[in-house]
Amino acid sequence: MLKDRAQKALALKLSISKRWLPQLEIEIEAETRLAKSKHMLTDIDVLAVAPGAIAGSSRLIFDCKSGARESAIGRAFWLYGVMRKSSAEHGFIILNEKVKITHDHRISASDFGVSLVHENELDDLAQCLGGTTDVQDALTGDIDTWNKFLAIGGKYPATKEYLDFSRSRFWMIKDAGERCRKTVAKLRSIKSELDPSKAEHLAIFGDALCLFLLTISEMASRLYLILVRPSSREEFSASLLALLYGGYENLEAAQKIRRITAGDNGPVDSISIFPEIEKFEQLIREVLQAPNQVHVASLLAREMAFTALAATGVSKLQEQLATEASYATKFVLLASEYLAMATRLPNEFKEYYSQSSLNLSMGALGRK
Repeated sequence: MLKDRAQKALALKLSISKRWLPQLEIEIEAETRLAKSKHMLTDIDVLAVAPGAIAGSSRLIFDCKSGARESAIGRAFWLYGVMRKSSAEHGFIILNEKVKITHDHRISASDFGVSLVHENELDDLAQCLGGTTDVQDALTGDIDTWNKFLAIGGKYPATKEYLDFSRSRFWMIKDAGERCRKTVAKLRSIKSELDPSKAEHLAIFGDALCLFLLTISEMASRLYLILVRPSSREEFSASLLALLYGGYENLEAAQKIRRITAGDNGPVDSISIFPEIEKFEQLIREVLQAPNQVHVASLLAREMAFTALAATGVSKLQEQLATEASYATKFVLLASEYLAMATRLPNEFKEYYSQSSLNLSMGALGRK
């Protein structure tokens, strides 16, 4: 049972209403471990990712505390440290109504990007932000569905390696290219354990699809600003691959390592170091048609994953997202095809998400 679940549920609903991508219960570990065993430093109750105004994204943190003996300003100082660690731009601390919050607390906390609010003020805050906590038929905003998803690792221990990554290390990696590569690699590492007939495994694929789309949203936005109008296909390919590996030097080193391990004496540039790279390039070209809609596609993939997990029909949120962002369904379809191919997973995984995308797209056309 999740602690402070009522407050977390409100934070999730607010995030969904703003079309922020939420992630529940992120575990923060040390970046440099000196011990063999892992030790969690702290956790984030709800992290929400909002699309950037021009490129990339911004992160917001919700810290939920239902106890009556908290120190409002003490929590603010703690959250500021967590924000620095997780590259978040703003934080919200939701407190019990019995906890005293003075104006001096609030203005001091606001100086470093933290808002202190009582639980009964959250509806007013949501309204001021142009959102709401009254969200219906959205599984990504449902605390019980999240609880079921977070329990998958206990039910299927062989998937725990990926699930631990998706709720911890993924969120601490600053470079989008590295996050992209490792998401594909982590999902591929458990491919033999995944069965598309199991709802939980379909949800794991959808979770990876969500995170993968989030990374390429950031990469595509940066690539567009860098190239604007590439002069050739070769320039586009070279720039994308360098961005994927965090710069040309890192790319060159990775290519040389791959050549040595593969025993290949050919030119370094001929070594393929990322799975299905031509398919990946094609996906990014498609994404560049509307890079600002990939974030919505990421949220849509999450909602589809939870729909598979809950074994329900199409949710209202899915319909809304497909109508609001006409490219979102296309991006989910194309990304699911790439991810299944790159990880060598059975076609049934991509077929669930591609068929769901097609159905949503047709439905959105009918509603216009």
